[in-house]
Amino acid sequence: MKLSDLKTSDEVLSNEMRDPTFRAEWERTALARALAVEVLAYRTEHNLSQRAMAQRLGMSQVARIEAATHSPAIETIARVAVVTQREFHVTIYPRDREPTLQTKRVRTTSDNGTAGPMRPITAQRAVG
Repeated sequence: MKLSDLKTSDEVLSNEMRDPTFRAEWERTALARALAVEVLAYRTEHNLSQRAMAQRLGMSQVARIEAATHSPAIETIARVAVVTQREFHVTIYPRDREPTLQTKRVRTTSDNGTAGPMRPITAQRAVG
């Protein structure tokens, strides 16, 4: 098989989204995936193990967050926001309205207290 014959991840996802069961699960886990991406990004940027990240969060483990298979509690989202110095926004709207992707850039600080890069924080839920 040639590399050019392989589908992109967007093509694979688009095809999978045609399956109602897959689509329902994808939508159900949208918030969990957004949180997982942020936890993993922070952990990678700060060279932390899962155990070290869990300690910063005051939790026993972060593997469940990173697996993104369970909807996180609002308390968990709040902990992650405080520790990672990120803002999370959840918007509730009628299902018949087209979703808009809202991005909030927040300045992070490095371990030595200096200003870090601006990072976009986004989450989108498919509607349909």
